[in-house]
Amino acid sequence: MASHARQLLADRYKLLTPFRRDGGGIMWQAHDLRLKRDVAIKEVQPPYRVDVADLPAARRQALGEARSAARLSHPAVITVHDLLEDKGRLWIVTELLRGLTLGATVRHLGRLPVHWTAWVGFQLLSGVRHAHAMGVVHGDIRPANVMLTEDRVVLTDFGIAAFDRDSGGSATVPVGRSGAYLAPERLRGKGLAPAADLWSFGATLYCGVEGRSPYPATESLPDAALLGREPEPPRRAGILRPLIEGLLRHDPDERLTVEQAMPVLVDVLRRQGIPAAAPGRTAAGELPSRTAPKPSGAHPHGRSSGHGWPLAPGELTTGHFHDAESRRRDNPYLPALTTGPRRPGPPRLP
Repeated sequence: MASHARQLLADRYKLLTPFRRDGGGIMWQAHDLRLKRDVAIKEVQPPYRVDVADLPAARRQALGEARSAARLSHPAVITVHDLLEDKGRLWIVTELLRGLTLGATVRHLGRLPVHWTAWVGFQLLSGVRHAHAMGVVHGDIRPANVMLTEDRVVLTDFGIAAFDRDSGGSATVPVGRSGAYLAPERLRGKGLAPAADLWSFGATLYCGVEGRSPYPATESLPDAALLGREPEPPRRAGILRPLIEGLLRHDPDERLTVEQAMPVLVDVLRRQGIPAAAPGRTAAGELPSRTAPKPSGAHPHGRSSGHGWPLAPGELTTGHFHDAESRRRDNPYLPALTTGPRRPGPPRLP
């Protein structure tokens, strides 16, 4: 990766530092020389199972999907600035987000409070609903593709799953990258549909409250789905358990839809006294507050934040997360420990 540093793409984007790599490609911090701003650029690489002969068609498909993603405009969806091909390689230019992924947060801090997970889930599902309304299916929703910034929950990596689409079989499913979060029908080689995103969304919620994927690490992920085994029931999901189980139904026709899942999340948040402000800009042009008022529910481990407030990104306090501050010394993007959240504006529920 270092060999690409300072490389100039399309006579416009200067690659600076690689900061993330997974099965879908390498993410770089880069500088847009034309608009004088820092951006993120991902070199899109196919999953390792794509045949060489199919690579050109896969790249064209990915480019088309990225163009579709570029039409999306929603605070919970990554903003795509540009698409380009340079020396036969495909690159996607997006806004540069500063924060931590949900997956990294769980790895550092362990399982998360139920109402905190519900609030993140509401923001995330709002972005998914917008994408589906625009005819875009993500195809790879997982904790590693959910970014938590200071004031947003953002779904990233749109367009990458296009390598898997219309493949005619399971050979191109990126099991090594995100098999634990792929719907069973996708692991069987069936096409990508909105219902598959709902399974992945449910698995992501599961990870938030349980601290791991729906399948134990010792179990073969593809075999578990192919043999029709149900995911291990969530034990710490509390009032989110019916929703998660409804999203993780193996039959996509029986799985909860976006329109069925959204009211459930709203109801959960209302019962906790948390304003589930729909992501979007207010009349003043600012994002609604991400913090929440004092809830009636307790911390899932028998502890509250110490102030009776839900624990939100950037506002973790003592208790279960007592060692988070020491871990932050190694990673400055971990949520900081504070004495309490900011007061939110009035609730805005759908």
